[in-house]
Order: sequence, then structure tokens, then C-alpha cells
Amino acid sequence: MKKLTIFYVIIFAACNHATDETNGLTGKYTAYHEHEFGKTNDTLVVSKVNGGKHIYQINRNAGVVRTADGKIFPKRLVKETCMARYIDENKMLEDLKTGKTYVWNSQQQMLITGTTQFKKSK
Repeated sequence: MKKLTIFYVIIFAACNHATDETNGLTGKYTAYHEHEFGKTNDTLVVSKVNGGKHIYQINRNAGVVRTADGKIFPKRLVKETCMARYIDENKMLEDLKTGKTYVWNSQQQMLITGTTQFKKSK
């Protein structure tokens, strides 16, 4: 009976264990962009959904200060929420609605989308 109990505990732990790649995925990520059209402070908050079976919610908050012809416009706040699934083979999150991808770099603790690199906050 004792061996059977240990067997079930091991199987249960193995089935519910997240991969090493996704262990550090949840959290807050920040990025700052400065370009000819303005400045943007960008924040992503990644959290598991429904027990974390490779489904995540990504909340994006951005503050955008636009410039045109030397004139600085008031800061505009952008808020977006999306659901994404983690794809092990490509180590990326894919937005279920738009298909936008966020590549997960576990060594550098960063999410990359296009040319934007979001670094994980401590």
C-alpha cells in the first residue's frame, strides 16, 4: 500500500509539473522606446489562467507621448488584454485572437515581440 501511494504521488507531481522553460514566465515586464514620433513606456503583466495549462493572460499598459513638428502632445494611456497560449517547440506565447507572438528568452528573462524587448522586473 505504501509503494502504491508513493507511485501515485510521483505520477501526480510529474503530470502537474510545469516545464523549466515556463517556470519564470509569469510576472511583470517593462520596455522603453524612444523614436522620432515620441516616447513609450510599456508594461506587460503575464499570468496563468485556469491552472496554467499553457494558457496565459497578458495585460499591456502603455504611456505614449507623441511628438510632431517639435510639438509634444499629452500622454495617452493604452490598456490592452489578451489571452495567449505557450508553444513549447518555439518557446513563444501566441495571442489567440490576433496571432501576435511574444518569444520567451528564459536565460535573459525577457519577452520579445518584433523589435521590442520586454525585460522582466524583479
